Amino acid sequence: MFVEYDSDIPPPRQHPWTESAANPDWKYCDFKIHPDRIPFVLEDFSEWSRYPATTTFFEMLIWLNGPDSILESNDCGLRPPRQDHESPEVIRCSFESDPTVIHARLAILFRDLAWNVSIPTINGLKQSIHDCLRQNFPDWPLAIKVGDWVHEFTALGKEGRVVTLRFWSWGDDEAMAMVNLKAAFDATFACLRWVSDGVKKQSQQPK
Repeated sequence: MFVEYDSDIPPPRQHPWTESAANPDWKYCDFKIHPDRIPFVLEDFSEWSRYPATTTFFEMLIWLNGPDSILESNDCGLRPPRQDHESPEVIRCSFESDPTVIHARLAILFRDLAWNVSIPTINGLKQSIHDCLRQNFPDWPLAIKVGDWVHEFTALGKEGRVVTLRFWSWGDDEAMAMVNLKAAFDATFACLRWVSDGVKKQSQQPK
């Protein structure tokens, strides 16, 4: 229900990154080359694979990194459901007690790496996603923050940015929070397809 720009900025990193500083067993996997590995390398999601939200997220990643998309992903994650004792009042008033919250994240970038080192281009992508979500986001206990993240693109030897999406979904219990999270992923999936198709049409217009 709530879509806004994200003021929190993670520390810079490289693209492609190699392994996680938090856990060296977490290594970068190029889903453009290995879409079949998506269900197996995303450790955060494995415990929740029984929920349709996870299936939708994997389908979104397969498309995002597939041939029909001008975008790709280079980071995602899911935090386990927990009781939220500090939920925003506008969310808390919809529940009889402290709700269950689930938090997820996704980072996306242009397949053409040169576009990611153009700040106006990345700002345009961020605004397009933000505006699309605000206009089409379901009226459920959900929140998405749209931000950016400084990256060094090693293939170019230049600094640029990727776009970040952070999701919060609340429910009376884990199952309902997962239902609401699927609604957030459905809306995001549709939005990213619309953005990608729009950019492709613009790039194909005669100059």
